[in-house]
Amino acid sequence: MERTWTWREAGAADREEQCRLFNACFRKNKQVDTFVWKYEQNPHGPAVSRVAMDHSGRVVGSYSYVPRRFRRDGERVVLMQASDAMVSPDARRQGIFTGLDDVVCEASAARGVPWAFAYSGRLSYNGFLGNGWKDIGKASVYRYRFRSERSLRRMGRVGPLAAHAAPLLDLNWSWRDRRRFAGLKSRLIRLERFDSSVDELCEAATPTLGLFGERDAEWLNWRYVDSPSGRQECYVLPGETPGGPLNGYLIVEFHAGHAFLVDHLARSSTARHELFHSFSALAYQRGVHEATALLFDHNPAAETLLGLGWQRPKPIKLFRDMFPFIVRACRSDAGPEDEKIGRWHLADGDRDAEHMSA
Repeated sequence: MERTWTWREAGAADREEQCRLFNACFRKNKQVDTFVWKYEQNPHGPAVSRVAMDHSGRVVGSYSYVPRRFRRDGERVVLMQASDAMVSPDARRQGIFTGLDDVVCEASAARGVPWAFAYSGRLSYNGFLGNGWKDIGKASVYRYRFRSERSLRRMGRVGPLAAHAAPLLDLNWSWRDRRRFAGLKSRLIRLERFDSSVDELCEAATPTLGLFGERDAEWLNWRYVDSPSGRQECYVLPGETPGGPLNGYLIVEFHAGHAFLVDHLARSSTARHELFHSFSALAYQRGVHEATALLFDHNPAAETLLGLGWQRPKPIKLFRDMFPFIVRACRSDAGPEDEKIGRWHLADGDRDAEHMSA
């Protein structure tokens, strides 16, 4: 079929059109500054961004890869995160999504980038898999429920018996949580901005094997402090000696009765346990109905959360309780060993989302 659209590189002058297209495709109300922040201000580099135009020159599609510095087996490498694949509703089924995906992938390969990655949503999943992407594993939504009825309704499985049981569950869970959290004296310190002390923590906590997204102070401030939504809260766990190295950090989000464990880094398993125990207590104190964390099951954080009473989803519904993690090789020399999910070390904040809540 003859192509009815053309493409060009997207620049600063296209941010308003990209914003308009995003809001039309995803029924959101984003502002232009979100796209300036994401595509232009990332300290790991500007986005590879392209727009598609119809015969009249109207922008009908947009797609970007956002760069992210990783450590691969200890060596620095830049990967790309697929971001904001969008096609105007009246211009679909013309190959714009797959065509732009190929264009930005080729441009990334020219920069020496070996891999692109993404957590796939339901609507784009089949399109990704039909265009060279591979589903290499799933990330599970781990949950801790503080209130019963609202959580059950969120699961979509509440019936009359469960609804009547909700007050009893609430009473039981309230007693459970008072024992676990009411007397906890948290050592977490809330931050306005990260400084160079977190750089040392990142170096110390980076796995020696596999792929791990760098979390230096500059990136953390851009990602969580300076984001236009401003929804995330940042905390650090101090070391045992005043002024000494940090033991960890925690990024959290509270919105509409929900708590999100967005990102974390811990110097040791003991520090990780303290971080998560403190987060669970903080969520309890805020009166939320549920706390969640999106993690690969091989992540050591998953075992720590389970030990604190969190739960894996059961039964599992794809795109609600579990999300596919997909990769695409940008270059022919991309190592096939990186198609193993166990080599990837990511957190909820590594998703292509300014904030976790809707």
